[in-house]
Amino acid sequence: MQKILAIANLVKDWQIDDIKDLASNYQVKMADQLTDADFPNIEIQYGWNADLAEKYAANGYDSLRWIQVQFAGINQLPKEIVTDEKIQITNMSGIHAIPIAETVFGYILNYYRSLHIYKAREEKQHWEYAQHMSLPGKKMVVFGAGNVGKEIARIGQAFGLETVGVNTSGRDVDYFDQTVKTADGFEKVTDANIIVNVLPETAATKNVFDAAYFSRQEKKPLFINVGRGSAIVDQDLIEAIDKGDIDYASLDVFREEPLPADHPFWAHDKIDVTPHMTGQVEHFAIETYKIFQANLTAYTKDGDLSVNVVSKEKGY
Repeated sequence: MQKILAIANLVKDWQIDDIKDLASNYQVKMADQLTDADFPNIEIQYGWNADLAEKYAANGYDSLRWIQVQFAGINQLPKEIVTDEKIQITNMSGIHAIPIAETVFGYILNYYRSLHIYKAREEKQHWEYAQHMSLPGKKMVVFGAGNVGKEIARIGQAFGLETVGVNTSGRDVDYFDQTVKTADGFEKVTDANIIVNVLPETAATKNVFDAAYFSRQEKKPLFINVGRGSAIVDQDLIEAIDKGDIDYASLDVFREEPLPADHPFWAHDKIDVTPHMTGQVEHFAIETYKIFQANLTAYTKDGDLSVNVVSKEKGY
């Protein structure tokens, strides 16, 4: 039986032709063309969705050797894939950096220039100045100093912000005026005006933004989460805002998505909710294919992968 390369990512016709040329020993099939009989023969999976999870669970992962996911994290994948040593995983880390950073500064400017207040007043035809703040000299701490965090810091420096990055080792990273180890970021950097979370979801990053963390803040900061919803204790954030430890929050990721209609985040006047959209890439099929193409070229040559190989131990 011929090995199968299955596609569940957005692709263009010319990309399918290119895949067929690069993987000439494989049968190339779109996800909606797959039958139950195909799953025992899928070796390469390009893209992932919930329907695939159900079908793989029913038919097994015996022949699967490499999955290229179209997102940066791997928490969407079944644990059977994540823990299987025979299956390599590559991600799309890096392609989301620019749109996420752009959106983060949309949140920041919305808050600092009171645009959200003016929008509400516009609906009532109410003409009145609100409070205005500027960014130069303010401190921004970014939890997660990888590709996305670095792009946020680059733009932050252009706005005159003092940038502090938090990473596992505390190693220096471009565009950060200072970097600190994770523990120090949570315990000692308590004077930020802006807090941005871009941490991936791992066992060590769940529930880290809790009441104890929020209560240590000295400047009633703006809190932004574009990492993972599991990093925040939801009720603790609400209480921190109500107490004044946090002044405002812009949230794009949540423990449950879509965010339930009865969740208190929706109704809170100091919380902005966006539908996990910060990483949306304008030319998604083009940008994701660059990574898959490089990996497919390497994989069909000698079985190795060249770009964005995920460490299963770290989870990213």
